[in-house]
Amino acid sequence: MSNNIIEDSKFRHRFGLKGVSSAITGQKVFGEAKWKGAKTGYVWTLSEWASKHLFLEEMNEEIIEDGIDFCNEAKSVKVYPGKGKISLAIDSRKEYDGHRKEGDSWAHLLLEQAVPMEKRVSLSKMDKLFMEISFNITKCDIYMTPEEFKPGLHSAQVSWFLTVENGKGKVFDIEGRPDYMWFGVPIYDYRYNKIEGPQVFLDHGTQKVIYGMNRGDFLTEPVEIGKNYRFKIDVLPEIRKAFDIAKRQGWLKGAGWEDMAVGSMNIGWEVPGTFDCELKIDKIGITYTPKTEEEKNQ
Repeated sequence: MSNNIIEDSKFRHRFGLKGVSSAITGQKVFGEAKWKGAKTGYVWTLSEWASKHLFLEEMNEEIIEDGIDFCNEAKSVKVYPGKGKISLAIDSRKEYDGHRKEGDSWAHLLLEQAVPMEKRVSLSKMDKLFMEISFNITKCDIYMTPEEFKPGLHSAQVSWFLTVENGKGKVFDIEGRPDYMWFGVPIYDYRYNKIEGPQVFLDHGTQKVIYGMNRGDFLTEPVEIGKNYRFKIDVLPEIRKAFDIAKRQGWLKGAGWEDMAVGSMNIGWEVPGTFDCELKIDKIGITYTPKTEEEKNQ
């Protein structure tokens, strides 16, 4: 028996559009990307943090085979309703005046979904928690000379993040979340053939701890441009390891393992360098297998 953590994995609902900064507007939705026949209400949202070209302000809608392309000067989101396929493309040449400098924010294009409070399940009640995806980095073209490119400052990367939230937390941030940590599944980084881990560090934007997996635990070869990949992994043991580390480091004060649940997910591009890149997703899902009654009583 498996249960879905995320909904609308076939992309039948319209998409919510967010603002330019989560620190200012939180998770508030200001508009929609919709098409003929799209189900009302939105399950997924698109986030374009630190972008100059927002879909809220400039968005063309072009019909493509089996789908629709929401696009502007810097971005393209191709949705294939009912098929579970989507692509996220960003050309950061249009987002920066020159190349990004130290201290500057960087452009994002993220596909996000929040899990409603009433549908959240404690991780302590799960036997397994699977993250599954089929994807292809169809392009990642750099527009910087070797002298301009600084690996500590510039890249184009794709990660799949969960927020693991304390359901008993009483203090909520501007994004509407109680105390939480980030759990990351690193998929692609222009700079590295290997993404080693686990990595534990502080996200300065949200002031929450981030735990990033070792990519070699689920992808045994470097991610090549234009090649299809698929993985399905049980991340529950890694999340438990991340929780224990966070607690030892003084985070998630007052939280027990039984209080923690998946609160949201996001996947897509963070592009602090000057690149033209695209991610194609052919399938995505997060499911869990509940513990048996015997396991719960152990």
